[in-house]
Amino acid sequence: MGRPKAGERSAPQKMQAAFWKLLEAKPYAQISISDITRVSGLNRSAFYYHYTSIPELADDAIAALYKESNVASFIIHLIREPDDAEAITDYGKRMNDPTYRDCIHKITLIAGPHGSAGLVRQLKDFVIDVWLSSLSTTADSLTPVQRITAEFAASGILGMLGTARIYLDSAGFNAEWLSQSPVPRTVSQLVHSLREQ
Repeated sequence: MGRPKAGERSAPQKMQAAFWKLLEAKPYAQISISDITRVSGLNRSAFYYHYTSIPELADDAIAALYKESNVASFIIHLIREPDDAEAITDYGKRMNDPTYRDCIHKITLIAGPHGSAGLVRQLKDFVIDVWLSSLSTTADSLTPVQRITAEFAASGILGMLGTARIYLDSAGFNAEWLSQSPVPRTVSQLVHSLREQ
């Protein structure tokens, strides 16, 4: 298999891009290898050279998303201190950054109606881990009530992101409604309660 030319995306990157494009158009369970090869412009041999299945490709695409610092930054901003005006202003600025918005868009695809229970669980675990890390806490140190609280907060924020696209205009994500809504404050209070023993 030849190497990509300078500036050209690799075969896995092309297939990951195809995965995101397809997840926007159809449910995860309906995405096929034929769909991936058609949208990516690659053949089945290229697919099987890198992946054994769609779930393996999905894991790789989501892992690449998690490596983006923008994703963790977005998740941490959701639990900013409830009355931190500077964080709210910074959040609004970030929402105008195309890379940041692309990461958020991909999160909404995972959490939305085309995602799957497995993809949502993976995302929920990642969200909780980022929150706990930002609080200098580990999952092992949480009480059962705190674990339920973390699960509730993550489920709530992902539920909101999963349905947000229905309510937003076609121009894309509007930072104003999110920063002014009670959701970040509520989630922030729940998550910050995890460090209270």
